[in-house]
Amino acid sequence: MPYPLRVRPVDFNHLTERQEVIRVKMGSYGEEGTSDMMKTFLNYPEFTRSIGRIGTRVTLTTDLPRRLAALAVLRTAWLCDCDYLWAHILADGGVPVTGAEQTAVKHGAYGDFNSLERHVLEAIDELHDTHYLSEEKWYRIGRLGSNAVLDLIVTYAFFVTLSVAVNSLGVQLEDGTGWDGERPALTDAGTGLTPPRQLPKRVFEADYSLLSPRQLEQTNRLGRRGKPTTSKLQKAMINYPEFVAAISAFGKRGIDDPCLPPRIWQIAAMRTSWLCDSEYLWAQHGKVCREKLGVTFEDLAGVAEGPDSQSLQDFDRVIVATVDDMYHHNRISDANWGQFDQFGPEGVTDLIIVYGLYVLQSCVARCFGTTLEDGVPGFGPELQQFRGTQQRGQHV
Repeated sequence: MPYPLRVRPVDFNHLTERQEVIRVKMGSYGEEGTSDMMKTFLNYPEFTRSIGRIGTRVTLTTDLPRRLAALAVLRTAWLCDCDYLWAHILADGGVPVTGAEQTAVKHGAYGDFNSLERHVLEAIDELHDTHYLSEEKWYRIGRLGSNAVLDLIVTYAFFVTLSVAVNSLGVQLEDGTGWDGERPALTDAGTGLTPPRQLPKRVFEADYSLLSPRQLEQTNRLGRRGKPTTSKLQKAMINYPEFVAAISAFGKRGIDDPCLPPRIWQIAAMRTSWLCDSEYLWAQHGKVCREKLGVTFEDLAGVAEGPDSQSLQDFDRVIVATVDDMYHHNRISDANWGQFDQFGPEGVTDLIIVYGLYVLQSCVARCFGTTLEDGVPGFGPELQQFRGTQQRGQHV
């Protein structure tokens, strides 16, 4: 559905110095005739900069064939209620999608697509509902190339992020046309998959004494996260150096350089990891929260319970509620819009980046089967009562 305008596109004749720098780096996307989405994003130059490299991977250098990538984006846009992105991928014209195929994508009726197309569309449903790819999807899509599975996950998470940003900012369709009618309830759109709890170990940590030149290049760029002492997830991700390169600027803004205070973005990361059922990320960030930010076990129980929890204190409730807005409604609500401006001019877009980044990392950690670090507790027994009631799917 179309959402009301909140932020107008920039006027190219009145850009700040920083906006002009970013505009030039955007290439054709920074020219006068670019989309209203890109013009609106330029109100937030650091956000725009952070999505540049990951956007290039998704749109230009992906291992996914163009038609498969386009179908994946369409299904993601539909699930995330973003008619703007839906309309733009169709208007691009590079990959024709018939009216009948569009209807099929909307309703999750994939019977007339070929086998590989069905697998890709069903994989997007799996990522959306379970934040995980089944064995069949993992191996069938992986045959497309060494980075194909990760490219699919990146495509999904990137367009989840863009959908939340477009819907929250209220970017308007240039020609006033999107999909016909309202989006049906997700239960009518072919979702309702059940997320598993027992996850096989698929990707093991890289041996840092046997790294390829490309892997070494990326570890050197990662600083402390490129050392052999880094986390299990980081050591597993280096098996995919192109993936690491693609998400680097996105991750740096979300983790190292946000204008949000550490407690704010860490709580947002924790709530996102909880909703995406990533025990690994919950454990890692819970440890940091407790040891460095004064967050108690009771505080974390409140994060797990949700925005109505009596254990949530002060602004923590706003953070959790805003993450829930993005996860369940694909848009920051009127009540929470503007709450993060107090932390800087890009406070709200930094929160969107944190959300999108941890959707991405949760899917990766779950698909990899990354196990907990030694001595770091995961989902304790006191949290089990809150599991299986907040995610999109229900546990088996």
